[in-house]
Amino acid sequence: MRRLTPRVLTLCCSGGLLVALMGCGPDSLSVPAPTPATAAIATPAIRPLGGSVVDAPIRYALEPALAALETAVPMQFGDIARRITLASSTRQKIAFAATRTPFQVAFDGRQLTVSSTISYQGRGWYNPPIGPTVSSSCGTDGQKPRVRIVVVMDVALTPEWVLKTRSRLPTVRPLTETPRDACRVTFLKIDVTDRVVGTVRTLLERRLPMIDRQIAAFDVRSRMERWYNVLNRGIRVRDSVWLMLTPKQLRLGGLRLDGEDLVADVRLYAQPVLFVGAAPPSLHTALPPLDRAIRDVGDSAHLRVHTSLSYAAASNMLSRQLLGRSVRRFGRSLRLSNVRVYPHGDGRLVLAVGVAGDIIGNAYFVGTPRLDTVTRTLTVPDLDFDVATSDALVRGLAWLKKANLVTQLRQRAQLPLDSLIETTRAQLDSALNRTLAPGVRLTGHIVSGRLVDVIVEPSGLSVRAEATGTLGLQLDREIDVPRRQRGRRRSAATP
Repeated sequence: MRRLTPRVLTLCCSGGLLVALMGCGPDSLSVPAPTPATAAIATPAIRPLGGSVVDAPIRYALEPALAALETAVPMQFGDIARRITLASSTRQKIAFAATRTPFQVAFDGRQLTVSSTISYQGRGWYNPPIGPTVSSSCGTDGQKPRVRIVVVMDVALTPEWVLKTRSRLPTVRPLTETPRDACRVTFLKIDVTDRVVGTVRTLLERRLPMIDRQIAAFDVRSRMERWYNVLNRGIRVRDSVWLMLTPKQLRLGGLRLDGEDLVADVRLYAQPVLFVGAAPPSLHTALPPLDRAIRDVGDSAHLRVHTSLSYAAASNMLSRQLLGRSVRRFGRSLRLSNVRVYPHGDGRLVLAVGVAGDIIGNAYFVGTPRLDTVTRTLTVPDLDFDVATSDALVRGLAWLKKANLVTQLRQRAQLPLDSLIETTRAQLDSALNRTLAPGVRLTGHIVSGRLVDVIVEPSGLSVRAEATGTLGLQLDREIDVPRRQRGRRRSAATP
């Protein structure tokens, strides 16, 4: 039997770190190394992300304004059988009947143009002092004269969220300068064209101020404030996982026409964060003023993603990789019987490894977790024996320190993150495509992601990442015309 030195016998029999070694007790060696002391856990700062752009187009249905114009100038007006006495001469009378095409709408980003063409026929009468009444007509032979109507509206969405228009009537005149578009009863010196133009101009000039007031009455501000504060609420992704959009600045990308809808492309700048924890409090903040977009910033979104891996899940993953593995050195061997991961504090992990075989007990390893962004795994490249465990080995198990246990653990104690990343991506895509409130739907798509770092927290390992993609809001239309009125517009014939 190997002879033990007095020092070893003292350690063995006194119940210190090495309870039994070879001839002092059982064949296996017990290593009751103390549990490493933990420290306070602090979360390191992370660099801020650039602002995310959430496209939030506000749609204004122009149909009510167009309906008001159509009321001002009906599709058909005038009566060829109704004689109108001219103010310039009681002996002259005219009559006309006109038919208008549907209004056409165009927009160049600043001005809304509404146009139509009127076709008409006219007739003039002259009652001379002596003799019978004479008359003449135009447009009754199938080729009617035409008048062009153009209404121009300067459109702006002010910083105070007021949709303002200034309507004017630059054009009410014959479509061309040719005889075809002039209705002049020459020998009677009666100009029916001027009468038609004057009638249409009077009808429109009376109605345009009312149309401007009607458009300005569209309450953009309160609608946008409601949508803005919907985004201030936490969006539940799943249990204890929340998405906060954190809206900030609002800018106007521009105005455009989509069918008969005027669309204000509002861009909301936010700082989206996906995090794990308690439900965030709902906020209500004042709607910021609308700024003009300085440049076209696109529709990119940058999201901060915090996802958590519990220590129980990490322990299970490592157990599947490490349990049953053995280390042999100098005729001795041990095998790993259990694995547990928990936080040490100061940014490090503790890996508690139960061993059996020629050594029985727990060995403690500490190290700082790192992300391998290429393989998308979590590693602990500096994993090594804890100080207390190392001291125990120096005093009696130097052979184990010379073995390759640490090397094996560094190589094999790796946590693949693919499943966690894909699960988080799917949850995030689901969170970005949902109805937030009646008439407000969030849409989004994650295009790419980048792992940033891993944080040792009390409840688990927090993997922080940055994702890029697109975000948008689909907002309801607040003003619409009654269904029956839309039906009448569709059934209107084009002359």
